[in-house]
Amino acid sequence: MQMYKVYYNNRLICIGSEIQPVLQKKISKKLTGTFNVRQEWEKFRDDDKVKSIWMEGHAKGLWNKFKSMFVKVGAAGGLVQNANGEYLLIFRKGKWDLPKGKLEKKETDEMAAMREVEEECGVSGLSIVSPLTKSYHIYEDEGWFMLKHSKWFVMNTIFDKEPVPQKEEGIEKAVWAKPAQIKNYMENMYPNIKDILEDYLNL
Repeated sequence: MQMYKVYYNNRLICIGSEIQPVLQKKISKKLTGTFNVRQEWEKFRDDDKVKSIWMEGHAKGLWNKFKSMFVKVGAAGGLVQNANGEYLLIFRKGKWDLPKGKLEKKETDEMAAMREVEEECGVSGLSIVSPLTKSYHIYEDEGWFMLKHSKWFVMNTIFDKEPVPQKEEGIEKAVWAKPAQIKNYMENMYPNIKDILEDYLNL
């Protein structure tokens, strides 16, 4: 089953031939048959009352049409675990988040993810365990609509100190949290980050 999930202002767009049963209950508008992807995106964008939409059809074809409407931004980040079984969280722009950032020239996704974790939290001694997932969200920047594609990696660290938030990047806090504590942080977290933590930690 191939499906793409995109968030825009905490609202959900699903694109694909099938949808996960758990998501069907969340969909407030379903599109099937023949429809214009651009027109439907613009209607969704301008109508805050529609919280979620499902564009049903050939997943790859619909996705290619959809992403062609945006300026693409590549990013990478990490779900980092220390030796105590705690996970690294940051607080930025009023929300709890995971460390991530845009790719620089000639960087691989893995290089960017590790660099961003170290820069944003002062955490060193990192190693990548495995790829985790991809996430997509849309935001507006100076009148342009940007589609950010973030690749995530599970990481371990031998770092045994408190993380140091990178204040100049707007990060107010960086903390270690046990899985049992993470549910409390999820009450004030971006939905795509909640998805990652819920899926990986079975919360």
